[in-house]
Amino acid sequence: MRARRGLVRQDVGRVGLLAGMVRPHRALFAADVLTGIAFFLCAVVPGLALRAFLDALPGQAAGWALPVAPLLAYLGFKAAEAVGAAGWMAVDTVFRYRIYHDVRVRLTERLLRRPGALPPPVPTGDILSRYRDDTVEVAEVLGKRGIQLVSSSVVTSAVTFGVLFTISLRTTLLAVLPTLGIAVIAFLASRRIKELQHHTRQTAGDVSAFLRDCFAGIEAIKVNDAGRHVVERVRQVNDRRRHAAVLNEVFGGVLASSQSIVVLLGTSLVMWTSAAGIRDGSFSVGDFAYFIYALGTFGTLVNAVGQFVSRFQRFSVTEERLREILPGRRLRDLTVPTPDLPAPTEVAGRAPAPRDPGGVDVGAPVLEVTGLRYAHPGGQPGVRDFDLTARAGELVVVAGPVGVGKTTLLRAIQGTLPRSAGSVAVRGWTLPPGVAMAPPLMSLTPQAPHVFSDSLASNVLLGGSPSLLADVLAASTLDHDVDRIPEGTEAGIGPQGHRLSGGQLHRLAAARMLAHRADVMLVDDLSASLDVDTERRLLENLLASSRDSVLIVVSNRRPIRDLAHQTYDLVGH
Repeated sequence: MRARRGLVRQDVGRVGLLAGMVRPHRALFAADVLTGIAFFLCAVVPGLALRAFLDALPGQAAGWALPVAPLLAYLGFKAAEAVGAAGWMAVDTVFRYRIYHDVRVRLTERLLRRPGALPPPVPTGDILSRYRDDTVEVAEVLGKRGIQLVSSSVVTSAVTFGVLFTISLRTTLLAVLPTLGIAVIAFLASRRIKELQHHTRQTAGDVSAFLRDCFAGIEAIKVNDAGRHVVERVRQVNDRRRHAAVLNEVFGGVLASSQSIVVLLGTSLVMWTSAAGIRDGSFSVGDFAYFIYALGTFGTLVNAVGQFVSRFQRFSVTEERLREILPGRRLRDLTVPTPDLPAPTEVAGRAPAPRDPGGVDVGAPVLEVTGLRYAHPGGQPGVRDFDLTARAGELVVVAGPVGVGKTTLLRAIQGTLPRSAGSVAVRGWTLPPGVAMAPPLMSLTPQAPHVFSDSLASNVLLGGSPSLLADVLAASTLDHDVDRIPEGTEAGIGPQGHRLSGGQLHRLAAARMLAHRADVMLVDDLSASLDVDTERRLLENLLASSRDSVLIVVSNRRPIRDLAHQTYDLVGH
């Protein structure tokens, strides 16, 4: 608890997050609030016009002549109310979508800064649930279903109260008693609302996470004949989600129905207290009609406050769920634009080398790793005091038994795992710690390449120039495989690349690496998916295609070690 309180003191809470999101859009937020207040105030005038109309109705002797001015005022402001609703909706929609945009863009930027090799804090499906549902709440609590609605209702109710007080103080005080009672009930129920909201969000995230795992592991389900077990499990998690959603909706529906309760009870109290006044003429028919009309305003206020209490409690759940997936667990990061990545700095006493192959000093190191350390979460050693110096055109092979830390070393060099000590420099530039360095500095072909449900060409290029495609496919030895595919490079490779073999996926990843040329290319173990001859030919092509770069490869195969300029055999700690 102390640690959490200390974290909260250094961070912002719900109010701070909302204020930070509004800050860049203050003018639009003010316009949203003022437009909403104007729309609600338009509803006050028809009630006054109705009162004047009824009080001005002629007696029997005057015939059928009707007071025209109150009637026109009533109809005019009803029309203005309709126009105001459209204007308010337009302003509010623009404002809320600005907030949607800011929250999701900043959350995406922060998630992309998370060290790539570290596992996500929650299942991927649950992250998608939070990205989809919880980010919406930040905007909703500010817009026409939250602060904006409450502020408009409060102003309108205050104006209405002022008018009612001038008519009858006693009747007004009795009429607002149901409003106060419902408000107290809503306040007392706020904790239960929060619990129901948290349970609903959690169960929804559980469903998304489980379905994502099912679709990702469909082969394991089929070969183990586990379909019935999976279906039953889906039924169980959906039942929990349904139960939570029903409780949440019922509880929210009861609070929402409070508006009709306020109108009903208020009407009864107005009728009871005004009967004597109507008889003796101190309380007119117009006064009575305006009280009944105004009770709708009180009902709107109660409904708005009830919705806001429910939404603000839900927002406390949103606060916790967003904090859990943010690197550093700081909500403050969502209130400001994501800062630029730290830039590499010059190595002391040495001028950075140019990247142009024609101007590179072949004697100068391209990669310098000094005293590199990385510890796994929990303190288990991963990399200890690793040193490496490599020049342009060199092949560095890293070998060792399974589990010794070969993949961890490559990721620590690249920066997808944050190093705890040491330095990494590329062409005289020292790379900041804890930052994944993308091309043109470093690129990585991992053991399990990630592909997208798109064409083969799009997966290779990822935004690179189409003119490179033929060369990088040839260098990766994938060109002959592509020639045998009917659609060629435009063939869809399917979800998770299921239309390609493991070896083809690795060669696709190598082609992608060449399409985004880097000074240091890191290739994780390919021996599980490529035969010795193909692996050797691929590495020879990589070296020939990037004579001004350094190639670091994880492999235990003797023919590959024979190609190496340097070999590092890792041992267990």
